[in-house]
Amino acid sequence: MTHDGHDHSHGDSRGALAVAAGANTVLLVVQFAGAVAFGSVALLADSVHQASDVVSLILAVGIAVLVARPSSNRYTFGYRRADALGGVLHALLLLSGAVLVVVEAAERWSGDHEIDGVGVVAIAIAGLLVNGLSARWLHGAHGHSLNVEGAVLHLVADALGSFAVLAGGVVVLITDEPRVDAVASFVVVALIIWSAVRLARASLHVLMDGVPEGFDPADIRDSMLTDPMVVDAHHLHVRTLDGATVSLTAHVQVDTEELHEAQVVIGRLTTMLAERGVAHVTLQAECHPCDDDDC
Repeated sequence: MTHDGHDHSHGDSRGALAVAAGANTVLLVVQFAGAVAFGSVALLADSVHQASDVVSLILAVGIAVLVARPSSNRYTFGYRRADALGGVLHALLLLSGAVLVVVEAAERWSGDHEIDGVGVVAIAIAGLLVNGLSARWLHGAHGHSLNVEGAVLHLVADALGSFAVLAGGVVVLITDEPRVDAVASFVVVALIIWSAVRLARASLHVLMDGVPEGFDPADIRDSMLTDPMVVDAHHLHVRTLDGATVSLTAHVQVDTEELHEAQVVIGRLTTMLAERGVAHVTLQAECHPCDDDDC
């Protein structure tokens, strides 16, 4: 039953990602055309960010398909780490785009170019609506997947970027000062860098087998020791394969030399850990103290 729900969740996320990718591709074309037609480097910055969104969404669809594949003899843990690898790639694309925008904004700081404030405002509003609605929709469908969470983060940052472009366009209309557009583009760049760094940190934390957020190994060990048959728990490791699926391994010293009783204890601990959100539990029962210096 759990497996069916898991597949259904991935199916929902793939469909939502595909629709969001289509809507954002249309917006990308409109933004880039508007940046050229209206002479706005802020719109150009937002279109670069939008391009990274489109690439990220298309990549996220592919990753969702890959992650949903069952494990194999070659990849016995399955393909869930593709989530984190995709996140690192998304972050690199964002940072590359930020560099291009900074170069373009610096060249236009002289303020000797004209900007169509009305056009900039109109496209910024469209960007704000498309990115905001897409982020809200995906947030309800992602099921805490690191892959889709990264796509949502891109969309939220781009929605904020569209708001910055909108504010800059309004100021240009009021003051007729083109440098405001460059300032707005720097705001968008700051948002791009923020989202890239946040996504890279989360992805690298998964790839480095970091302890998932909300899990404390010491607290988990204390909970295991509350069982009257558990003498000690050591070699305890907690990680996540994809930012959502938590895996735990540990050695458990039990107060019995009977195999059946030891299995009963391991069963109780496994149930307790599952209730705490650990999806994959591997516990090694031991009847004697561990001789390993790392215990």
